[in-house]
Amino acid sequence: MNHIINGLTRLSSQAPLSAELKSGQLVKGKVIQSLQDNKVVVNLGKKSVEAIVTQSLMKGSSYLFQIEQVEPSLLLRAVSRSEARREQLDHASLLKQIGVKVNKDNLSLMKAIVNLKVPLNKKDLVQAFSLVQSSSNQPFSRDLLLHMVSRKMPIQPSVYAALSMKYTVEYSQALSDVEQQLSGKSLSYSDEKILSMIRTLRAEPNPYADRDALNRLSSKLAQGSQVTFHLLKKATLIDNKHTLSSFQEEWSQNNPAMDTLPFSKRRVAVSLHQLLLNQLPLTASENQTIKQWMNTSEKILSLWAPQPSDSDFSMLPRQIRSHWSETLRKMVDQKILARITPHLQESTKVFMDKAVTFSDQSQIEKPPFTRTEFSSFVATMQKLFGKQLSMEQQKFLVESLHALSQHVSVSDKDKMWIQLKAIVNETGFNDEHFLARALEKGDVPVQSESSLKSLLIKAANEGSDVKTDTANRLINLINGSQIASYQDNPQTLQIALQFPGDFLGALKDVHMNMEGRKNEDGQIDSDYCHVMFYLHLSQLEETVIDLQIVERRVSVVIYNEKPELEKLFKPYQQKLEIGLEKAGYELNSLKARVTKEVSKIPDSNINEEGIEGVDLRI
Repeated sequence: MNHIINGLTRLSSQAPLSAELKSGQLVKGKVIQSLQDNKVVVNLGKKSVEAIVTQSLMKGSSYLFQIEQVEPSLLLRAVSRSEARREQLDHASLLKQIGVKVNKDNLSLMKAIVNLKVPLNKKDLVQAFSLVQSSSNQPFSRDLLLHMVSRKMPIQPSVYAALSMKYTVEYSQALSDVEQQLSGKSLSYSDEKILSMIRTLRAEPNPYADRDALNRLSSKLAQGSQVTFHLLKKATLIDNKHTLSSFQEEWSQNNPAMDTLPFSKRRVAVSLHQLLLNQLPLTASENQTIKQWMNTSEKILSLWAPQPSDSDFSMLPRQIRSHWSETLRKMVDQKILARITPHLQESTKVFMDKAVTFSDQSQIEKPPFTRTEFSSFVATMQKLFGKQLSMEQQKFLVESLHALSQHVSVSDKDKMWIQLKAIVNETGFNDEHFLARALEKGDVPVQSESSLKSLLIKAANEGSDVKTDTANRLINLINGSQIASYQDNPQTLQIALQFPGDFLGALKDVHMNMEGRKNEDGQIDSDYCHVMFYLHLSQLEETVIDLQIVERRVSVVIYNEKPELEKLFKPYQQKLEIGLEKAGYELNSLKARVTKEVSKIPDSNINEEGIEGVDLRI
């Protein structure tokens, strides 16, 4: 995966200066203006600052500065008075100051670090060189270290170890190593959970998965879990009239131990699957837009008297009617309406068509729908939004449905989505996120043992049949994937994800890179983005899928060294077009490119069933 590291380093070579300057940091700068009283204006990266200097400096020359103080005034000291053309002497002087031997390799690394224009203190520099020099693969360590500096990551052994594992070890191999150490033994409860999760992540058959999922549901429900109760309520398994206590009371009458759910496996599976299908593919801001429109709709309904006639709609306050129409037009323009249409009943779709026509003709006072139709629409939308789940509920839904999938007919697309979500949830990819959310709400953090990472950490501390080195390697791999997954700047986002390839039948891990401009939620705008999959398949071997989206028009290029590739995927083109159309996209083009060196294509990745994989992802 060295090509991925190199690509990431290139992308970050223009990293802006940190907003927080600290005493002791070293930073390269250029004097662009001389002022009175030993003051100068210095360009540090992409930021120009006024500073006090203790030496005579030449305008237009570059220096390596050490920050002596930040407040009340910025005070800089030139480490060397040599100008840019003698920067090698600066680098040598800096190496001597931090106690590092001056040689060709160290000078080259110091120059590369300084050129990134990211302020580092002496401690960080010492640590950086120590990490590289202690490595058995110094070229790789050098690239990784520069990647860490450019991304302003902490220069710490733990971060370095996590990233190093992410770029040198396959998930499938790390999971296999843990599985081998646990298989065929009498295990503790924690080790059994670890083995079960690993088999789930590797898509191996688990005859006890459904039993464990139902036991988990009944246990949480018996313990009074509001998340579980409202999840089952939204899935219509629990009657809407019930509170948690009234349901528990009724349940305990027939089953005092409350250790078995009062529903069959198939009923639970079918209900949870239907709940999944009811989830709207919307961002937070899009959800907010619809909620605003629904609030206005509910207000209109309360003011719109059923008598004497439907024409009373024109008597409603003009401001409310205008806001209702303007928000609806916004939903149409932003294609929000197109994305929720597949989730609507036919009668609701007919109403929406009438409403859109009415909103486009502001001069018409009488609507093309009756109050009865409007009331039915509001009730339907309230029911649909009542089924939307929180992040925690979605996590639990995916875990349960993944284990119960054998009891319900699930489409290939949904199977892929559930498996990917299960991988993210069960590895512990979002553990810190959920902990942060709990702290924001003022909840007391509870020791979680619901993810593979949390169980491995517990096993490493409390004893397990998993060897400590093996557990730490997998923990570092998960942490490294988290650290490297997200790159943010004011305009764009870059996301890099890595998954075990076993569930696709791929020979190596699946890598997926996404980049695009931000939307209002600070997430990648799904109307404009670039997605690449790096796959290593059993038959097609190294394959790269390059997917570009512009104004929801999708162009796909598949790179592989086999000349017959296009003949293989052409039969799937119509299926891809239909899948894209259902998701609110349009296929612009689908092409194959024959290449002899797939891995050298910029921003590439690896997966199974090329065309089918693209269709499922979309």
